[in-house]
Parts: sequence; C-alpha cells; structure tokens
Amino acid sequence: MSEIESKRIYIRADANDIIATGHVMRCMSIAAQIKKQGVKVTFITADDNSKALIESRGYQVDVLGTQWDNLDSEIDTLCQYIKDNNVGILLVDTYYVTDKYFKALSELTKVIYIDDMRKFAYPVYTLINYAAFADVVTYEKLYAASTNEPEMLIGAQYIPLRDEFVGKNYVVQKEATRVLITTGGTDRLNVAGNLLESFMNDGILCKLEYHVIVGCFNCNKDMLCYVSNDSNGHVTLHENVDNMSYWMTYCDVALSASGSTLYELSACGVPTICFEVADNQAGADMWQQKGYMRYAGNAASDIDSCVTSCSKHLKELVSDYNERIRMSTEIRQLIDGKGAGRIAGYLINMLNDGGN
Repeated sequence: MSEIESKRIYIRADANDIIATGHVMRCMSIAAQIKKQGVKVTFITADDNSKALIESRGYQVDVLGTQWDNLDSEIDTLCQYIKDNNVGILLVDTYYVTDKYFKALSELTKVIYIDDMRKFAYPVYTLINYAAFADVVTYEKLYAASTNEPEMLIGAQYIPLRDEFVGKNYVVQKEATRVLITTGGTDRLNVAGNLLESFMNDGILCKLEYHVIVGCFNCNKDMLCYVSNDSNGHVTLHENVDNMSYWMTYCDVALSASGSTLYELSACGVPTICFEVADNQAGADMWQQKGYMRYAGNAASDIDSCVTSCSKHLKELVSDYNERIRMSTEIRQLIDGKGAGRIAGYLINMLNDGGN
C-alpha cells in the first residue's frame, strides 16, 4: 500500500428530516472523486439519521452521538476524535458552525468549510463557496478586519456534481409535455402537493405529464400517492432515485427548489423554474436576473403566490419553444459539472503536502 492510500480525508456533515440531504449529498459527490484517486474517506455525523444513506454509497461513517444543531456542544467530543484518529484534513459542511467551534478544530487539524451563508469571518484553512454568482470581493470585505484570511475556492467551477451530470446530451423538444418536480429531501411545506393540486385543476396544465421526485425524508408521501392515483396517469412519483440525470433530461421543463439540484439541472441544460423553500435560500432570484431560469418566489413566506407564479411560468415555457432553447443553451455554458473533481484534487494535494 502506498503512503497516500494509507491516508484518509474526513468529512463532517449531517442529514435528517429537517435539514434534508443536501449537505451530505454534495459531500458524497466530492468523496466519490477522492475515492477514485485511491484515498479513503470517512464521514463524521452527529447521529444515525444519515448513516444508512452514506454507508449505502460505500463510505465509513463514525457517529459522534451529539446534537446536529448545537455544534459547540460537540467540540470536546470531536476534538478528541481528531486526536484519536490523527485527522489531518477535515471538510465541514453544516450551517450550524460558530467561531468558537472552528477555532477549536483549527488548533488540531486543517479545516475546509463549504459555505453558503457568509455569516462571519470563518477561522478556517480553506473556504469553499461554489455559488454560481459568488465573488471573492464579498469575502475579502468579510475578512478585512481578520488577521488570517483562508485560501478560497470561489465560483461555479467548484460546484460538486456527480459524474452522471458531466457531458449530458439534452435536446429541447418542439412540443413540451413532460415536467419534472423536485422540492428537496423533506418538502416540509408540501410544495409538490400544492403544485400538483393546482395543476390538476387547471384546464391547460392538467394535460401535461408530471414526474415528481420524492425525497427520502418527505413527510407527505401519502398525499402525493393519492394525487398520483387520482391523476389518470398524469402524475408519476419516483423514490430512491439513483439516476437523477435521466429523469432531468427526460423532461422538457423542471420546477425545482433552490439548492444543488439547480446546478444539476443547469449542467443537463433543462429549462427550469426555481423557487425557495426556506429563508436561508434567499438569493434564488439571481437565476432570473441573470437570464438563466424563471423565479417563482419563496414558498416559505407565501406558498400560494409561489404556486401561482409557477403555474404562470410553466404555461409560458411550455408554449415558447424558442425561449426554452435559449435557456438551455445559456445555462449549459455556465456549469461544466467538474467541480467535485477540482475540490477533490485540492484536498488530495493538501494531503500529500502534509495532511495525516
């Protein structure tokens, strides 16, 4: 066994029925690229909620037995874990970090943080923000009063997608009949149910074919099943999907909650209507401002308005072939799908340069 094969990269992330699976899923995309290079990956989680999901992809999972939304309370436990396992590189992906948390970890290991929120000047070794419209200047201002500015991996070139989204072939059909609906791993607001109820009662939209991705923590499955059974074949539910790119490219238009799924749809070139389902997703309107997607609002603050806007945009896109071509062409130029490999390469180089 070579020296690099004996080393390991650690990832601290959680998933559950409240925060859904986004953090874990994007980390597994990075882990897959790390694994390709012969380097082992271990996930560290607060509890057992995501253990089965991560292990199903072939990764070791160590459970701390801590509280996922109170990271300061796990500082002693995680620090001891870092010492016991000689952790040299720790990739962290959670919104519940604090200055105290990062300072404690950074005394023991190199911490790399995937950030979406820009809450404060994180005291870490490396900062990653792969948002399509993120810029370094924002972080430079954030760290203006800090004595230690981290290395930064900023921008769409670092979007961590799975291999299935690289180089996809997508043809915009003259007639749009198939619609993808994906509302996140939990859909606590039942956005999918509200959309379907509205569409099935619309004289135009009820004629379309809907494919609904049902997340593993979705708490509205019974209601969705009822709508599907009552739709005369117009609604099909998909659970435990392991070929998401197939269903994306199978459809003519997508309705999607903000998050990593928007990047997957972009890489595939699918004309998309996006919306927010949580307050921490504010900023999805940038997709419309830049001309890449249609924006339907924030379902968390006004679900009725969001559903109405989705209906309006869907009718427009279904009837406008040229607009769908324009959207598909432009969005594919934004994202190449190779970000996970770039992040993995960065971490492995760091490992070679002194990680344990």
